Amino acid sequence: MIGSPLEAKEKSVPKYPPEELRQAYERFKTVSDRCADTADYRPFADLFTEDCVYVEHCFGEMHGRGAVLAWIVPLMKDFPNNQMVRYTHDWVFFDDENARVVFSARTHMADPGDGKSYTSTNWTLLDYAGSGLFSREEDIYNPANFGTVIQEWLEVYNRYQAEGD
Repeated sequence: MIGSPLEAKEKSVPKYPPEELRQAYERFKTVSDRCADTADYRPFADLFTEDCVYVEHCFGEMHGRGAVLAWIVPLMKDFPNNQMVRYTHDWVFFDDENARVVFSARTHMADPGDGKSYTSTNWTLLDYAGSGLFSREEDIYNPANFGTVIQEWLEVYNRYQAEGD
């Protein structure tokens, strides 16, 4: 008879040391924050393996670090994406056995002039490939909710821009 699922779980060994997975995630957060600070997203693409897969539910599926780079750099230079100035993580889950990280990221928009906070969340799944790199990212969110936040932000931004003229 095959052992219980609990016994099987006890026998499994993580692909990478748990501390390595956590360090890679911390580096991911640090690089993402620096990209938001500098508006230069080239280092973001360097977080991935050459043959990575990046799934973004509005923009499609990209294959390879070069494709991620070609997509993310111009996207984040365009308005209003260039107003996404900070990312925070509401929670994180480490799946050590499968070398995965799942977290809830909150995108913060720059203050459009009213002093209010404009944020939206998504869940991100990362597959870790070792050596500090990820082989897959999938961003999971409701585009309608994110669109509403952007629309509200734009209305306030445009109103304050018009008042400044």
